[in-house]
Amino acid sequence: MKKLFEKNRGKTVLFLGRVPNFTDIELQNFLEEQGMSYTNRYNPSDDIALIVLSSMLTPIEEELSYELYDMGIADISLSQFEEYFVQNIKPNSLIMSLKLSNNQDRLKRFLKNEAFSDEIYLKLFKLYDWNSQGLYDNDDNRDITISFVKRFYKPDGFRDPAMIYAPTTVMNIAQETDTPEVLDAILSMPNHEIKVSRKEQQRPKNLREIVALNEAISTDSIKRLMSFNNPQIDYFLSANSNITPTQQEILFQKNNKDIKLMLSHNQNLSDNIFEKLLDDSEDIIKTLLTFQKIDAKRLDNILSKSFDPKLLSFIGDNQTLKTDIIDKLLELQNIKLDFKLASNRAIKQEHISKLYDRYGNAIAINLCKNINIPKNMATDFYKLALLENSLKSETSVLKTARLKPSIPNFEKTLLKKDKIIEALATNISTPSWILNELCQRDNRELNRFLASNPSVDIYYLQQFQLDSSLITILANNPTYAKKILNNLGI
Repeated sequence: MKKLFEKNRGKTVLFLGRVPNFTDIELQNFLEEQGMSYTNRYNPSDDIALIVLSSMLTPIEEELSYELYDMGIADISLSQFEEYFVQNIKPNSLIMSLKLSNNQDRLKRFLKNEAFSDEIYLKLFKLYDWNSQGLYDNDDNRDITISFVKRFYKPDGFRDPAMIYAPTTVMNIAQETDTPEVLDAILSMPNHEIKVSRKEQQRPKNLREIVALNEAISTDSIKRLMSFNNPQIDYFLSANSNITPTQQEILFQKNNKDIKLMLSHNQNLSDNIFEKLLDDSEDIIKTLLTFQKIDAKRLDNILSKSFDPKLLSFIGDNQTLKTDIIDKLLELQNIKLDFKLASNRAIKQEHISKLYDRYGNAIAINLCKNINIPKNMATDFYKLALLENSLKSETSVLKTARLKPSIPNFEKTLLKKDKIIEALATNISTPSWILNELCQRDNRELNRFLASNPSVDIYYLQQFQLDSSLITILANNPTYAKKILNNLGI
């Protein structure tokens, strides 16, 4: 393109068809800078060096293009010209010009030009004036919204073209993008809202609330969101791991129970706020113990509070626990905590062995839920569950399970064979031969557990699809979903 223009300086460029993203004056000025002339009407006396063809030609223009082509005149598409145009303008000068002139008509044309890079497009996008109306309230706003969606709607898997025009798609972009500049641009848009039911009041219901949850958010956007001083925005922002310790402190000082609860979910929570929240309500403490990363310092703070054993046991559900912390927790010999740890995938096989040595078969159900269970142990528990007339009463439990006298009666977990079977049916680490045997039982209730297990052979998963009540469960099974997508060629 560059060589073509340089070779034909002093000649004329003929545009045929509709050119929606440029005015005649803009084209004329640009081509003059390139040393060429502009026209949109053919004159045999013009020294035509190049034809730019739009995708929207009249029959007469189309016939003319054939005649000129036969005369040896080169032609290019309008999209090719747009790319050349973009490459040969100075972005900063263009943006400054638009800021000073506030020429919204010209800005709208540029925003529809797909040749601009995302970086320049986003800078231009922030200059658009929505006139205090919604994203889809008038034709101009709708067009600009659609231009934004076309660029940044990039779903995983199948892309439905109709979704470009759906109001919820902007929400999807705000939720899924990992580009801070896109989130910055979204905050310049009208705060589009969606309806939520009363049961979903704690879900974000507008663009700002969704952006507040996105961890790709920039520092400037966080400051802007906090400047709104909106309790709902603060609520969602509190869970964002990208907010600084200082910002966490500001949100904590609002003394709002809901905000504190969301802070307790924040995966980048400062030690200072963590310690303060340990003195708060039981719900918040449970959340801290369950979801926060626990190191030696935090564990010392937790133990210094002398929490009730039942409350302390919630730390056993924490999937982020490290080996050294688990070792210290096992030293506490908190029965409720131990039983929770037994099904925690963070524990190693040596911890599983220690728990089994401590509680025997009484802890079987919990261990059978753990993906780290040794295959030989899973096999032993499976065979135990198959014993005739076993495990039906507490008496039989005491005969088959190795229970220590120190375990209170209410902690004697009855070895119900059905519960062991169900736990094994959902565990991805259960030996395949056991899963196959369970599938062959053709037990409808048991199939609900098996249908969710990606380790179940695809042959049986396809058999389950004959039961309509299992379709929803199967849809969330990655093994089944992958097979279906392959069959569809996706």
